[in-house]
Amino acid sequence: MKYAIYLFAFLVLCLTQGCEDPIDVTLDEAPALVTVDAWIAEIPTDWEVRLSASQAYFDSMRVQGLDEAVVTITTSTGNAYDMVPTDNVGTYSVGMDAESFNEPSGTTYDLNIELNGVTYSASTTKFPVPEIDSIQQELRVNDPFADDGIYCNFFANDLPGLGNTYWIKTFKNGEYLDDPVELNIAFDAAFGPGAEVDGLVFIQPVQELNNPVDENFAPIPWQVGDEIRVEIHSISNEAFFFLEVLRDELQNSNNGIFATPAANTPTNITSSDGSPVIGFFNVASVSSLTDTIRPR
Repeated sequence: MKYAIYLFAFLVLCLTQGCEDPIDVTLDEAPALVTVDAWIAEIPTDWEVRLSASQAYFDSMRVQGLDEAVVTITTSTGNAYDMVPTDNVGTYSVGMDAESFNEPSGTTYDLNIELNGVTYSASTTKFPVPEIDSIQQELRVNDPFADDGIYCNFFANDLPGLGNTYWIKTFKNGEYLDDPVELNIAFDAAFGPGAEVDGLVFIQPVQELNNPVDENFAPIPWQVGDEIRVEIHSISNEAFFFLEVLRDELQNSNNGIFATPAANTPTNITSSDGSPVIGFFNVASVSSLTDTIRPR
């Protein structure tokens, strides 16, 4: 019996010591890939396309913007928009009255990028979104999973018909809640296509994701006087699965020994020479509602 105890203690010591040994990882150099960030919405500040070059996994330097491209967007309604460079870090915006960029739901948009003799292209459809009915403010006390304070839920109904997908964004005092765990996407009224929850109020876990979280992923209460703005952006099914993979990749480091190997996310962008591309193109309808946190 004593031998078994000593052996167990020795194994624990070896495993503990082994976990402390640093491991230096050397990755092979890979050619830089063109990265396209083209998430356009019915908000003037979001009518931008950003082009950059990918960089090494451990490279912490500023991303290199690509500012010598010709970027155009055409629509199935017969309109064409030239995207004009607005800085020297690869940002292109609509070079005209922004209001004219709004097209009705069901419009198809085609993105065309000419860069260094290669054409990058993508196509997407603008889908409708439901209106946000209200934002509920609730004082919670003695909640076993959260500190005492005011928490919010938004209420909206998924549009009728299976297969509607959305990106729900929350802003606290004008700042977007951009932690990976706060990335809130919905397939119909739930988290994924398997639920087949159609035309109903978004399920409570989706509603709850409009609260900020701390480093332990616990919700943070709102303070009296804070401003909350909730936006629902329509996205294509392909964009939903892109964001789903992106969210998993961004949170992968939290999985410890169960983390999966890093990989590029899927894309709807192709290149004329067959070279790989990173990024996505989506045009969204947007509904929004703003409220101020009040004493409860």
